Amino acid sequence: MSPPDSPTINYFSMLRLTQQTGLKSKSDSIHSAPASPISAEPESYFPSVPAPAPASRPKRRFTLPISRNRLPSTFEMDSTAVDGIVPMALVQGVPMLKISSKKMKQVIIRVNNGGISWSSKKDNTVSINEVRDLRLGQPPSDTYNSSRWITIVYVRGTQWKVLHMVALTDEIYNLWVQTLKSLVSVTLDRHVADVTPADPDLIWIRQLWPIGSKVIDRQKAEALCTQIGLQIPDPVAKTIDVSGVLDMSTFHQLIKDCQTRPDIAKIHSELSKDGPLNASRVNQFLKDTQKLTHTQAVFEKFKHDGNNHWTLASLTEFLCSADNTANMPQDMTHPIQHYFISSSHNTYLVGEQWRGESTVEGYIRVLLAGCRCVEMDVQTGDLEPVVYHRKTLTSSVSVRDICRAVNQYAFVASPYPVIISAEIHCSFEQQNRLATILKEVFGDRLITAPLTRECTDLPSPEQLKNRIMFKAKPPKPEPKSPKLLPSPDSATSSTESDSGFARLTRRLSIQGKTEKPDAFSPQLAELLVYTTGVKYKGFSKLNEYETKEQFSVSERTAAKIVKENKADWVKHNFNHISRVYPRGTRLTSSNYDPTVAWSAGCQLVALNWQTLDEATLLNHAMFHASNGYVLKPLALRQKVQEIPTRYRIKIQVISGQRMPLSPDLYVEATLKPTSNYSSWSSASSTSSSSLYESPPSSPTFRRTRISNGVTLNPNWSETITFELTIPPSSLSLNFLHLEIKNRQNGLIAQWIRPLGLTPKGYHHLPLYDPMMSRFVFATLFTKIDIDILGSGST
Repeated sequence: MSPPDSPTINYFSMLRLTQQTGLKSKSDSIHSAPASPISAEPESYFPSVPAPAPASRPKRRFTLPISRNRLPSTFEMDSTAVDGIVPMALVQGVPMLKISSKKMKQVIIRVNNGGISWSSKKDNTVSINEVRDLRLGQPPSDTYNSSRWITIVYVRGTQWKVLHMVALTDEIYNLWVQTLKSLVSVTLDRHVADVTPADPDLIWIRQLWPIGSKVIDRQKAEALCTQIGLQIPDPVAKTIDVSGVLDMSTFHQLIKDCQTRPDIAKIHSELSKDGPLNASRVNQFLKDTQKLTHTQAVFEKFKHDGNNHWTLASLTEFLCSADNTANMPQDMTHPIQHYFISSSHNTYLVGEQWRGESTVEGYIRVLLAGCRCVEMDVQTGDLEPVVYHRKTLTSSVSVRDICRAVNQYAFVASPYPVIISAEIHCSFEQQNRLATILKEVFGDRLITAPLTRECTDLPSPEQLKNRIMFKAKPPKPEPKSPKLLPSPDSATSSTESDSGFARLTRRLSIQGKTEKPDAFSPQLAELLVYTTGVKYKGFSKLNEYETKEQFSVSERTAAKIVKENKADWVKHNFNHISRVYPRGTRLTSSNYDPTVAWSAGCQLVALNWQTLDEATLLNHAMFHASNGYVLKPLALRQKVQEIPTRYRIKIQVISGQRMPLSPDLYVEATLKPTSNYSSWSSASSTSSSSLYESPPSSPTFRRTRISNGVTLNPNWSETITFELTIPPSSLSLNFLHLEIKNRQNGLIAQWIRPLGLTPKGYHHLPLYDPMMSRFVFATLFTKIDIDILGSGST
């Protein structure tokens, strides 16, 4: 924070600054560390906008024009806030409508002490450091028709939470938009959509700068640099003013000049040992080391004026650019069953499946993260069907609200089709009502007839762009005996709620006969064009499945099929879609290993996205930058003969850039899923470090040495090697996980990708926090090679 007597910075100047390209260094020194390597990575697992459409979200965002008029006196800036960018009105507090699933209430909400707070008995503050997304001017559904709606998505521990509020006037709304974007820009080191981050060094400089000081002396400057592991080189020290006094701007420049890249200088020296890096040598480096195919214009792009070769600056700029990424566009014209499809289970829940809250927020979150298959458990409501988890304490949410949210957010992150997988537990009349709601809300987006006359094969994701498919199967006949009935008042909207015990009492009401008929609505059946749900009947020739028929099985049944009939299931999935979901006894919404079902070619492997565990980590890695669809390996699309192959995975862990300030960092490399390797004798690993030998039971786990002390830019320069024997198609189902850790705090940052999509050569890998939110500036500089050593057997 700025000291109380510091000058107030003009708010609109700061806003313009953060809306452009961020603060830049005054120096073009090639030794200064780049602000952040350019990348099209998604900013967060919840929510995120996967590449290759990083610019798709602004369409739904509120864009505020910058006024040049002087602010009213009531909107003066608070000079004690971050650089004085918080208006005094928000410091003192303004009346807002705060909306939750239970009620709507007018409260005074303010911004102070680095957070957003309001009067409440508990949980009444959201720190800016906890914010992970801002949804401005976009209510979760049409139920709330307000252009002054603000949703703040934040993390609390390991839980994702939301704060919904509505400004009472346009003026107050604009003030909140400006302030929130500016605060997030200058204080947060995580990606938030549509917020341009400020300079990376200013974030921690503001934290360390002595309170109440406008300037510091040279001794204090050196002490601050030492705190983050930076040494002031002699050439840089000579540039400090003779008076030895530095203001924040001068100290900021000093920090930039101290962040040199000796690791890249070493690479440049090695590459140019036989002569300057001319076009021929550069192209050889791009093809042989970086494994890039399109290299024609790269040399010219980074060649500096007056030079006919790459300088150190040229190499540094290239390694930190988007050009250092293999551009492999995915073919989306195969039949849809040829793809793994990002899928969610119990999408309506944001907590445990036996007592969690049902809300449209679950749908918004996963759709923005690229999920393409969402689930609804449809129950009978008073007037219209509702969604909740049967025989549990979960609250209910109306089907209409869910459909409105899906319609609004379905194609923000991806243009490819969304599948609504529904379990139908409602009455015949409300099944008809459900069909009507689907048609009313989705309109022409809803698939109601085949795209072509003959349905001999399923259409491709390209053909189904911006379309929604409805999947269901006729409900099972209900027993004429005591049963659990849906809540009689379960037609309440998502703004209402009743107590868990009241819900449980109603759902456990004993009735002698059921109100639900065994019939399936013809109106609903007409919507099952390519997605007719059927019961799993095995793979006997006596049990033929139509092209459009899809069965769903629990993880337990899926494991049994893989064990006993995997080849038949793989063959079945050449032409059909199948789905796997977690077993019902996972009351805490935990997950199973998705690679088991993926290995059989199963397309819809549904997971509880509300729980972040190894399964959702693998799911994130599988579908990153994919638009929710990943083309399956050839062996899972057609019959081919595969020979087990021996691979060597070599990871040079070189250095970290702008890491979160934590002491004694080390890097841990693991091949996942871990269940695959617990007894896999054909996998082995070695490390150039003798420290932290991995246990014999973990042949695919290895650590680097510790980088002692606190430093923004730790250096390891170590090599870790794994060897394993697998079929080539399994490269897509085995994952490399790199974690930056320390003994005090455990996991600090991480990166994970399938081996088949792991970037080869030198790369700055984007890092994510333990909740899979992407850091804005932190990267791990590595060199990764995956070589074929020959054929082998598992």
